[in-house]
Amino acid sequence: MTLLKTPYIEKKPSSLRYYQEGVPNIDVDAWTLNITSLTGNSVKLDRSALLTLPQFTHHRRMVCVCNWSIKRYWQGVLLEDVLTEARIDTQVTANTFLKQTSVGTTDKGVYESWIRLDEALERSTILAHSVDGEPLPLEQGYPLRLIDFGLYGYKNVKGLTSIEVVDQWQLGHWERIAGYALDGTVKPKRYWAVDLKSHQFTQNKGEVTDW
Repeated sequence: MTLLKTPYIEKKPSSLRYYQEGVPNIDVDAWTLNITSLTGNSVKLDRSALLTLPQFTHHRRMVCVCNWSIKRYWQGVLLEDVLTEARIDTQVTANTFLKQTSVGTTDKGVYESWIRLDEALERSTILAHSVDGEPLPLEQGYPLRLIDFGLYGYKNVKGLTSIEVVDQWQLGHWERIAGYALDGTVKPKRYWAVDLKSHQFTQNKGEVTDW
């Protein structure tokens, strides 16, 4: 299948990046994703193991809390498939959450975020390793990024190195320093659509699918 690259406006929104320089010096051959169950059992998957799981391409819209959005072709694996591979029960309750942790940088440390696991599974959350047919660039989350399209981007960790099923919902980086909502659900409002080069309004809460 031929993937169409999404056109950008000339100047990208500055918040398109979490790390302006990305998460440098990652040896993808040594990198692993650590998956931990609610009981504390852990499984590590390297890149080759992730690529043996069913691969999906989702043409879906990511939305930033800074009032812009972009629709791109995201490639990766379903969160549900990763949890199943780690032998973690995906029939979870509303009081079950997923803690994400980034590889981190020397100056900024790690980035952490907590999301509702049941809602993430319902929305077919993916662990993306590529975008528009190319591996994720550093500023987009190389080598792996979780994306729940019903949540603002700050809830989706770039440079992902671990996911952990937990029973507590905690404040992440931007909730602590900027007062962003713990829930992080995309709100119905007007956003600048980078790919459409125009302002668009959505009346729906959660994932934007109407434009």
